[in-house]
Amino acid sequence: MITLEEAFEIIEKEVTELEPVSVPLLEAPGCLLREDIISPINVPQFANSAMDGFAVRISDLTGSGPWRLPIQKIIAAGDSSDDILKEGYAAKIMTGAPLPEGADSVIRIEDVSIDDDHVIIEKKPPEGDFVRPVADDIKKGELLFERGVSLDPVAIGILASIGRAEVKVIPRPRITILSTGSELVMPGQVLPRGKIYGSNDYVLRSLLKKDGCEVSQSFNISADEIADLCKIIEDCISNCDLLITSGGVSMGDFDLVPDAVEKIGGKILFHKTYVKPGKPVLLARIKGRWLLGLPGNPVSVVVGYHLHARRIMAKLSGLDYRPRKVKAVLGGDLSIKGTRFCVIGARLEENENGVIVFPSIHQQSGRLSSIKGINGFIFIEGGTRTVSKGTEVNAEWMD
Repeated sequence: MITLEEAFEIIEKEVTELEPVSVPLLEAPGCLLREDIISPINVPQFANSAMDGFAVRISDLTGSGPWRLPIQKIIAAGDSSDDILKEGYAAKIMTGAPLPEGADSVIRIEDVSIDDDHVIIEKKPPEGDFVRPVADDIKKGELLFERGVSLDPVAIGILASIGRAEVKVIPRPRITILSTGSELVMPGQVLPRGKIYGSNDYVLRSLLKKDGCEVSQSFNISADEIADLCKIIEDCISNCDLLITSGGVSMGDFDLVPDAVEKIGGKILFHKTYVKPGKPVLLARIKGRWLLGLPGNPVSVVVGYHLHARRIMAKLSGLDYRPRKVKAVLGGDLSIKGTRFCVIGARLEENENGVIVFPSIHQQSGRLSSIKGINGFIFIEGGTRTVSKGTEVNAEWMD
């Protein structure tokens, strides 16, 4: 049995980032870039209007106004014509439309009046007013992003603006969930005596979705034969980067996941940590893929996901996992039982004086409702005792 910190060190040392691949832009937000991005074009590639208005040649506005210019044409955004603005004329132009050759300024539509097919200009604008010149946004050959940056939505938009449809990144890990146990019945079905509704699958998928990760597959099985479980695990691991199982890792007669992992050639890096809840957690490497085995108790699943799954997913994605740690003051007494290091669900509240943390009352591994409403965890050494309200403790936010 190892400590929680030793488990973290193994994850940090052993789990490596996935191979870079080219993915469609909309699959890339939050991913690490694995190429330098140099713009192949100017953005914009043509001078265009920043406003709805009239394109003019300043040299046509001589003397003192007002000036009355005939309207040569209307130019819409997307217009590909290469008309030349005649001397002494104006062109009605829409925002984003290309400036006609010869024009050098735009006058806003609200600053002029129109008389039949003429525009009347009261005030002469400065040259270049409301014109977006070539390369006003991005210059051809400009280094936009260096390898290693995390792509956010604005970055995705910039990539689209230079015509990129795909980008080379460390991809998001493909994740499969496998809930084991002959006692499980899916919600919506009749619940026979001796059975329970399976919640772990729903909890894990919800946690992953909240973290912006997609589950490629999800299974609930009741394989009590080692050969059946071996085949199921092999099938799952061949189609994902990380397989998260719940149940089957403890000491019962049908806790077969550790044996199955070894029978199919997997290597167990750790099994059992000195922590409460979630002691039987298991991490294994199988054919270059990863299996995280969480206990079947639902609170252990939530804690195990926060402690281990998030770290593994971050490592696979090439990211640093940095949970928001904080020193917090207990908002109520906390009862500790046993000697194992404790991770206790809690509600953290931040105010002008710092963070107050309210521990879950009577947390038990098998009672999911005992951590209802939590947004973080308290981390505290074991040893049967009562920790008094007002004591400073270590805590982490769940986000």
